Amino acid sequence: MNRLALFLAQTVLVLAALSVFGWAVKHRTKGDRDFGVANKPLEMLAGFPDLFKQSVKEAQTLPQTFIPTPEDWTSVNRLDQDVWALSAYSNEDAGRNIDLWNLRNGDVGHRWVVPSDKVPVKPHWRIHHPLLLEDRSVVSFITNRSPLFRLDSASQMVWRQDSLSFHHAINLDAQGQIWACVMQWERGGRHIAYRGSYTMDQKKVHFLDNSIARIDPENGHITYLKSCADILRDNGLEHLILRSGDPQDPLHLNDVEPALFGGPFFEEGDLFLSFRNLQAVLHFRPSTGEVVRVIDGPLAAQHDVDILDDQTLAIFNNATQENTGKYTSGAHKYPISKDQVQLKHWYSEVVSFSLADGSFSEVHNDAMREGEIMTFSEGLQEFLPGGDVFVEEQNSGVLWVLGEDGILYKDVMPSHHEGHHHLPNWTRIIPTP
Repeated sequence: MNRLALFLAQTVLVLAALSVFGWAVKHRTKGDRDFGVANKPLEMLAGFPDLFKQSVKEAQTLPQTFIPTPEDWTSVNRLDQDVWALSAYSNEDAGRNIDLWNLRNGDVGHRWVVPSDKVPVKPHWRIHHPLLLEDRSVVSFITNRSPLFRLDSASQMVWRQDSLSFHHAINLDAQGQIWACVMQWERGGRHIAYRGSYTMDQKKVHFLDNSIARIDPENGHITYLKSCADILRDNGLEHLILRSGDPQDPLHLNDVEPALFGGPFFEEGDLFLSFRNLQAVLHFRPSTGEVVRVIDGPLAAQHDVDILDDQTLAIFNNATQENTGKYTSGAHKYPISKDQVQLKHWYSEVVSFSLADGSFSEVHNDAMREGEIMTFSEGLQEFLPGGDVFVEEQNSGVLWVLGEDGILYKDVMPSHHEGHHHLPNWTRIIPTP
């Protein structure tokens, strides 16, 4: 009887406390009572279920290396030739694979498993722009980090280079040397710092510098390193910095394309450097330190410059602003006019540039618009034999092949997570073996 009475008394006290708590929460929600120092504890306790639900949701959220696949997704495959692609992705063990695979039929020609003990990665880190060498070894890197590494055909580590932060693109030159987009670590530390600066009136502006590096593929040693801010300063092109709407990152180097042969407008060993935030491609000659030409015009946040022949470049023009069209004030400041001046509907573009006369022309633009291909960042193109073009629409994760007959291929890299596909990491097209 005594235990029953104690239990009943405790139950009454708990119910009374819950009743008081509920009453207090109700009035805090209505805002008609102030409980002083108890306000914040009440609000925290009342919101705990929502916080718990949000925490569970965040724990279940997949890393950003996976993208939700649209429910109405439909693929297209009208390829009549093999198209071999080299790309990295997240595997089921939270590590990374690099596959050489055929877009036409899905066959995997070779797979490298990045050794997690040699190249540890966090869930959202990306292994980027793998490069295939003649002995079936691959070179790749953790984007915006270190290392750059080489794996042999059996996925064994050959070397790793940890002295720089690598990003965006790596490419081979005519001598088989690797050129890379990099950022230099701060002296005495392993972090990136503001290496560039300029003065505007009495205001000192500090910004992120980019560099280009040449790497020996045999041992990973750095054989050339040059600051892009130095390149601009030494060539009287400092004014290009002011074009950017991002004072912290005014350069944003995203491709280094070596000339594998010479011609009337460039020499073997020259580099074409794409700078997203300068809205320009620079023709640079490492042998002399000279910027031969600044290529600009109808480019906006462009990525990926390729050499098509001795007088033509191909450029992936994202056709977007740095802030992707967001209002800087966070909202519409003015009413919408009744007298709209309507400009074009923008999609990303593959454009060719004539080094002979400086003209730009669009490539397979009808197919680009039919597919509504648009990526605000990254993105690339690779020309195939016969004039077809492979396009990586990076933000959406969609891979395309476009030709005179329109869309020849449209698909994603399916993942082991239902309803999601892999985020592409700068797919490289490999000539058919």
